[in-house]
Amino acid sequence: MTTELSNTVKQTLYYKPAQPIERPFPTYPELHEKEKRAEALANAETLLAEQPKIVQITVNKRYDVLLKDQGLERANAYLAKNFCERIYPRVDQVTKRYCLTTKNSETYRFFNWFNAMPDMSRKSLESLALELSAFVFTTLSDLSKKRTDEGDLKIAHMLYTEAAAITQAYHQEPPRLAKLTKRYFNEKDAFIAIAQMTSEKWWLNRLRRHASEWREHLHIALTNVSKRSSLYASSMAMSEWKEQKRRTREFLKSMELEDEDGNRFSLIDKYYGSVANPAIRRTEMMVRIRGFENICNELGYIAEFYTLTAPSKYHATTIHGHRNRKWNGSSPADTQRYLSKVWSKVRAKLHRNDLRIFGIRVAEPHHDATPHWHMLFFMLPEQADSIREILREYAFEEDESELITAKARKARFHAEAIDPEKGSATGYVAKYISKNVDGYALDDELDDESGKPMKEAAMAAAAWAGRWRIRQFQFIGGAPVTVYRELRKMADHDTAVGLDVEFAVVHDAADSGDWAGYINAQGGPFVRRDDLIARLWYQESEETNAYGEEIIRVKGVFSPLVGSDSPIITRLKSWKIVKKLDEAIAESVFSDANASPRSSVNNCTEVLGTAKDRNLAINNIVDAAKSIGIVFDPDKDKSMLLSLWKGAIYTENGQSVRFHGNGHIQKIVTKEQKRKSHLGRCERVRNKSMNSDFVQPSVV
Repeated sequence: MTTELSNTVKQTLYYKPAQPIERPFPTYPELHEKEKRAEALANAETLLAEQPKIVQITVNKRYDVLLKDQGLERANAYLAKNFCERIYPRVDQVTKRYCLTTKNSETYRFFNWFNAMPDMSRKSLESLALELSAFVFTTLSDLSKKRTDEGDLKIAHMLYTEAAAITQAYHQEPPRLAKLTKRYFNEKDAFIAIAQMTSEKWWLNRLRRHASEWREHLHIALTNVSKRSSLYASSMAMSEWKEQKRRTREFLKSMELEDEDGNRFSLIDKYYGSVANPAIRRTEMMVRIRGFENICNELGYIAEFYTLTAPSKYHATTIHGHRNRKWNGSSPADTQRYLSKVWSKVRAKLHRNDLRIFGIRVAEPHHDATPHWHMLFFMLPEQADSIREILREYAFEEDESELITAKARKARFHAEAIDPEKGSATGYVAKYISKNVDGYALDDELDDESGKPMKEAAMAAAAWAGRWRIRQFQFIGGAPVTVYRELRKMADHDTAVGLDVEFAVVHDAADSGDWAGYINAQGGPFVRRDDLIARLWYQESEETNAYGEEIIRVKGVFSPLVGSDSPIITRLKSWKIVKKLDEAIAESVFSDANASPRSSVNNCTEVLGTAKDRNLAINNIVDAAKSIGIVFDPDKDKSMLLSLWKGAIYTENGQSVRFHGNGHIQKIVTKEQKRKSHLGRCERVRNKSMNSDFVQPSVV
């Protein structure tokens, strides 16, 4: 054996370094660290158990995935660290906006109940609404008994102030608050508002809205609304939206419209034939924007397309669907208010600088439900630069420090001139209109942000707008579309000419679906409301609603050139929503019920009938008038009789009546008579509230 080999053997057998002996017990630092992890995990579990079910389900679902894929240690680390340090602060930021944070005389009774609202069922919300309305009523009743020596106005002010304080304590806006606190206080509006704040139905509507927005805001905080999970709206919001649509369809199918003569029509057919139908709504908007473009071409204007986005702090997630650390807890409604505020500043400066525009604004959501605006405006070529700079100025005003790169500035505000050679302005905006209505003609297209089909995105956008009550489309400039629709219902050239020649031009353009012609006939795209040729004519209903509010309905149109005393009545009949005849009969047979209740709806246009029918109706009016001492000459009073046949009101010696073609005489109550009646009713309510035996009335 050589010397070298001998040394190697010795080193291997005798000189190998000894391995340290493993300790059978952990060290003190290891024990301390383990205890810290166990304590953090226990605290996290306790904290999670205090959160709404939405939060618990989301976190536990992620925990289970990590437990399965990466083991217990990784799952526990997610709960103890990620949840407590990253998720919970976002959830807490949202919860503090909706929950009650302090107990006082107004909130102590329902503190825990109200704060459990995200997890409440429909029945629990109904119970809470009942209790809150009763609480407000009882409080006001007790207060009224203690202040019997005060005047009516002081008592009304005291009761409204107390009811408003309770309502605001539960994060709800008191009705008529601005009018009664910033303009002028009056008994009539005060008692109407008090009737609402003591109504179970009013509270239920408010609480449902509060709960649904609270839940959806939590989903946004949890990143459940993003391109990585559910686009624009959470899966819960989508399910609720689809269910509401189904319930609405079932209701429409089961009901009919009935007039005074007993004629019935399918309610769902009327629905699908109105602008409530998304297809008709989309078509009408396309007609309007095409009309605007035609006016633009006639005037020598140009079109520009703008995109306005909110600063990064309004976005809950990044473009990739991860949590945005800059998010300040804003909801989509908050962002919409921010964009509206920016637009109000822009509009004011445009007005100050005498820069005129008209067009359309479309609000649509980013993948995380944060709204942004697309705007198509028409303007003079020489004013385009100034208008663009004003928009950019106010778009960059907030958090300008984050707009370091050109990419960041483009993301906040982007302007693009429409080149007529590449396509029309209408075609440019058509995609945005269709995407946010019904996805028409977008079957094979995918959403830019999420990559999902446009049809699916259109439904999500509708659910998003409904949940946050965001107005998706707004036309800037032009004449009112409501007048346009009413003139199309009228469809009577001879009557329009008989009223006024200029009015007839407006009518004929609307009747033919010529939006550009209608706008020009009304006075152009920049016409003031006071200068319109055709306007809506309203009439107060004889009845009031459940809260004592007067019901004012559109009944026709008139021309200010002629005067509001000579309207053209386009809605001749009053219609009621009633159950289908076969269903009503079945209910009567099986439940021995009374006649099905009716609820009032907007009046619809009556088919005027033949000249023979008109002459017969006018003769009936003459006879009916004669029976109460009013004499009409069919030849001399032909114009007046024609107006009366169409629904005009006849007033003589302070008494007003309406004559119907079947000979019926309807007494009309004037505003002054209603005012006196209302004051008398308020006085009776006040007197009853001082009576210890007074029981709260149910407002249905």
